[in-house]
Amino acid sequence: MILKATDIRKSYPTSTGSLEVLKGLNLSMEAGELISITGPSGCGKSTLLNILGTLDQPDSGSLKIAGQAVADLDDEQLSRLRSESIGFVFQFHHLLPEFSVLENLIIPQRLLEKDERTARMRAVELLERVGLSERADHRPGAVSGGERQRVAVLRALVNQPAVVLADEPTGNLDVDAASKLMEMIQSLAADFGQAFLGLLTTSLEK
Repeated sequence: MILKATDIRKSYPTSTGSLEVLKGLNLSMEAGELISITGPSGCGKSTLLNILGTLDQPDSGSLKIAGQAVADLDDEQLSRLRSESIGFVFQFHHLLPEFSVLENLIIPQRLLEKDERTARMRAVELLERVGLSERADHRPGAVSGGERQRVAVLRALVNQPAVVLADEPTGNLDVDAASKLMEMIQSLAADFGQAFLGLLTTSLEK
């Protein structure tokens, strides 16, 4: 079991009282599993992502990631868990514009003290895996939006986390680019064994 959330509850104070956003949520994920959670804006998806990503704490309930109970960790241990076991993908790619595509994949590994040669080999391997080798020396501004988002997914994967949390990963993409991105995520989840959780906003209109 890669991720297990049990009876997660979260409320926020409002001018009219307390607003309960998460009401006893239970979720479990295994290696290689791909789950999509959909709902309208304001239903609590971002709150859930922040809690599962250890960026926020629930009011009650328990969370285990890669076998570790999050509540038992101090700040330093929690930061280490977040760096090593959780990858994040957001609607905007957040790649470093002054660095090349390859360097954007090397830097996160160097932050975890991997040597330069190993980090470069891993980055090259991932780019080859998704057909982006020819973009390795390009800066993010010189590649398409779909390619930037694919690199953002690779960056989330590069340190081989247990789980990847994706918040609206296709939100800024056209239909074709979004389809290619989702196909890539499905393929990588199957090949590398990461659990992927994607949050997608749906319209209230019918």
